[in-house]
Amino acid sequence: MKKLLFLLVVLPLSACFDADLGFVVHDDETATMSAHMLLGPEMYGMIAQSGQDPCEEGVGTANADGTFSCRVNETDTIDNLIADIEAGKQNAASGGVNHNQGVTVERLDGPYVKLIFDLAEVKQAAAESGADPSMIGMLQQAFQGHRIHMTITGKNIVETNGALSADGKTAEITIPLRALIEPDASLPDQFVTIVQTE
Repeated sequence: MKKLLFLLVVLPLSACFDADLGFVVHDDETATMSAHMLLGPEMYGMIAQSGQDPCEEGVGTANADGTFSCRVNETDTIDNLIADIEAGKQNAASGGVNHNQGVTVERLDGPYVKLIFDLAEVKQAAAESGADPSMIGMLQQAFQGHRIHMTITGKNIVETNGALSADGKTAEITIPLRALIEPDASLPDQFVTIVQTE
């Protein structure tokens, strides 16, 4: 999951993909992170040629149409997740790589957890990826219809700037890939959700 999130941040302009990211906060002090990422043929080919496993933390499937599907499921305690995110930040501060880049999990007073996905950081990474301005038009066309979809689920969603489900248990946001390379006033800088844990 961590490497998959990192992949979303550092390779947004490499090629087309679709991703569904889920974060479920359970009432036993654990959380489950899940991801399904569908890589386009170009992106999959690029990663495969480098000799890297594009889905080493999950189950990968090469599809007949040249795309590649990666499914990841990971459950851990909330405290371990927070510690892992903090370790990533410290590693980045010392010149290393933060595989949790753009993700923050905080405990609040009472049985509440605050989750933040920094969308501005993803957009900044896209802007700094070195895409030639002459390619932007081509990328906009290629990205049309592709998106990243995030959901956060728990006992009760106390607050969110995403869309709230009718039962009040799930917050979600859809990020069109085009929004990573062109202005989109409808996309917030952060996807912030507060979840009741018990």
